[in-house]
Formats: sequence, structure tokens, C-alpha cells
Amino acid sequence: MLAEARRRVAQGHRELVLTGINLGCYRDREAGYKLPRLVREVGAIPGLARLRLSSIEVNHVDTELVRALRETPAVGMHLHVPLQSGDDGVLRDMARRYSASTFLRRLEPLADFNLTTDAIVGFPTETEDAFGRTLNVIDNAGITKVHVFPYSPRPGTVTAERDTVPPAVKKERSARLRAASADACRKRWDAKVGSDDVVLVDRPGRGYGDDYSPWLVEAPVGELVRVRGAAVSEEGILAA
Repeated sequence: MLAEARRRVAQGHRELVLTGINLGCYRDREAGYKLPRLVREVGAIPGLARLRLSSIEVNHVDTELVRALRETPAVGMHLHVPLQSGDDGVLRDMARRYSASTFLRRLEPLADFNLTTDAIVGFPTETEDAFGRTLNVIDNAGITKVHVFPYSPRPGTVTAERDTVPPAVKKERSARLRAASADACRKRWDAKVGSDDVVLVDRPGRGYGDDYSPWLVEAPVGELVRVRGAAVSEEGILAA
């Protein structure tokens, strides 16, 4: 992994994303280290401007990883941590190995990060109260972007024959969760008006800041440019 990262930076890549099916379980048995050390060593590669993690389960967001993220200058202040549900009963039924309180506690040291998540809406045991707890956890964690997935039965799973939440309810809950996500994103973007950031331009007219907030900026693709927030649109922050 480290050799591949060095090769990519040598080829001119300014940003790298560490990714994997279960990234938090990363081990290099020969070298004897885990993900936090990999973050530090990749982040120290000369020429690398920005380092991100793709997605990580909340049980792997421990003190060691938090320190590595905070103490590695190249790490962007964004982390994607799937929640799926904010209700402990639904989480148990999903066979998730964490509770809502664990999710909040593990993310508290990263409260200034731009936190994003995944949520499943309309799981068979999700009541209206359970859905409300999901909204509350997302709000209390300070999460901005929520990727919303309406539940659908998957063959071979325990709940394959159960789909008890009506489609109209799934649709309504999904809309409420997406609206809450849009409001949270807008608040974070509004706070950037008048402040500076460094944007990596990844397509014509668009790029992402250090915390993965979207910016609208005119600059060559692949460039890192210093910008100042001028206003906010539905698509992101307008650069002055």
C-alpha cells in the first residue's frame, strides 16, 4: 500500500484516498502496523497535498486513529462514517456492532470535521419513533451529507421476506432525511463565506475544499488554489 502511494504521488497525483472493503481492519503483518501508522506514513510522502479516508466503521474510530488524523497535516478534515440507523433496536436487528451512544461518543473528538454518513430508511423494524432517533443522532453528531438508502429486501438475509414499511412511508422519511442533510450542508457552507480555503479542482468549474465541501471555482483541473468564500448556491460555495 505504501509503495503504491509513493508511486502515485511520483506520477503527479496531489490527493490520495485510502480505501478498502473494511478499511479500519487494515494490517501490514510483515511491517507490524495498522491503519493509523499507514495514515501517518502516507501523509508524510513528499509532494502529497491531501489525504483522505474513503469510509470507516465507527468502531474503528479509536483514540489512535483520531490522533493520526489530527497530527498528519496532509489529512483533510472530512470523515465518512456509516450510521445506518440511530435507533439501538434497529441497529441490533441489522446486526450492527455499535449503539447510537457509541456512534456519538466515538465521533465527538472529531466534532470540527465535516462528518458524512449513510442511513437506511424503512428497515422492517423501523417505527416512526425509531426514525426520529435517527434524525436526532445525525443532528447531535453534527453530520452534514447523508446518503439515504430506502430499505429493500435482499435475498439470503434474515429480513429477506419482510418489508413491512409501506413505500409511501419510506419515501416520506427519505425526503425528510435528505432535507435535514441539505440544511446541515447549507449551514456549513454559509459559515465559509468570508473565510479562506484551499480547493483541489477536480473538474471544470468545481472542486473540493480541505473538509470536502464543494466549491465553484474557475481554475485549471488538477490545481490546488487558495480561495475565499463569496456566497453560497444550491451546488456549493462560490469562490471570490
